[in-house]
Amino acid sequence: MIGSLLTFAQREWTLALGDLASLAGAPAAGAGADVAEPSQGASAQVSGLDDLVFARADLWWVLLLAPLAALAFVWAARRRRQGVRALGNRLLVERLVASVHPGNRLVAAIATVAAIICIGVALMRVQYGGTAKIIPAAGLDIILAVDYSKSMLARDVYPSRSERLEAELRRFLDRASARGDRVGVVVFAGAARGLPLTRDMRLLKLYLEKADPLTENPGGTAIGKSLRLALSYMIDARRGDARVGGEEGSTESATELGDAPASEADQVIIVLTDGEDTSSKPREMAAEAARLGIRIFTVGIGSRSGEPIQRFDEKGEPDGYQVDEEGNYLMTRVDEELLKELAESTGGRFVHVSPDRFGLDDVESWMTDLSRAQREDTVEIHRDEGFVFLIVPALGLLALSLGLGDRRRVRA
Repeated sequence: MIGSLLTFAQREWTLALGDLASLAGAPAAGAGADVAEPSQGASAQVSGLDDLVFARADLWWVLLLAPLAALAFVWAARRRRQGVRALGNRLLVERLVASVHPGNRLVAAIATVAAIICIGVALMRVQYGGTAKIIPAAGLDIILAVDYSKSMLARDVYPSRSERLEAELRRFLDRASARGDRVGVVVFAGAARGLPLTRDMRLLKLYLEKADPLTENPGGTAIGKSLRLALSYMIDARRGDARVGGEEGSTESATELGDAPASEADQVIIVLTDGEDTSSKPREMAAEAARLGIRIFTVGIGSRSGEPIQRFDEKGEPDGYQVDEEGNYLMTRVDEELLKELAESTGGRFVHVSPDRFGLDDVESWMTDLSRAQREDTVEIHRDEGFVFLIVPALGLLALSLGLGDRRRVRA
């Protein structure tokens, strides 16, 4: 009986999805309609019913809970019957259990099992239709080296330098995705960490969202360390492209900067900082970048005259300003001379971003004259999620199973 009900529900569900797709104007393309004609930024609709997929098929084991629940209901019913028979006088027991409604119990059991099946399939994230988008083949390789030292919490830019910069970087990543660029991120304070080149801008946005100047340790502004990590990402990308192209890649570790194959596209490192580097030798890294043909563009953020560095307590709340041994306020200011030197030595440019004109428009205008690699087109399919069509019936079935009483009304 349960199998028949499931077959009926599946047939009705398929018909309902067909009605929804026709009302939405979805094309009646077959399974081969997943890929659009290759063109710059082209996209096409994917049929909703001909290509159902499960984004989390690895959660199939959740469906095993359904037969386990069914067996539990069968076992409970058998135990109840055995308990009734063990009570003794049959006529007296029949009068006592006359108000029990076995039909309601059966319906509640079936509804519960069906709800578990719906929830299990929903957890597997059934997807249908959507939009197939052609990612352009031409693109740059860009590493964003972003200063997340505590001085970025200064509020000379609303709401703070770090929050405003994060918003600007999200816009930059959106436009880089449209251009087909590969982008990596390096977050640095006194040390550097990051993500290598990728086209997954959602991953980069999440990484930047989780970065916080309050948690970056040790403190400081290590521009040289950030450049070294960015260069290692660029070299790794070159070796990866060479292996894809059939050339023999070097076995040298990414942490050891050395010779690397030529890049198909211009490679750019964009350094965004508000402070001064005192110990990480950024000039040596700039010389290495120049040798590899990698350009460094630098962006100075904040006031030229300097801003006092805030101090924060253990809870991350502002607690005055940092002072030296003599009680003088410690200031942070843009080292324009260093940033200009880093940029000019590699063929890049420097720009100062003031609080009243905070943005990366100048940086993006530099990208227009750079050569772009011709790589193989990639196709991204952004499918529509269908779990909502399963969760709602599951909630309804659970409500039904809980609302049905075990007993019928008995007339006096």
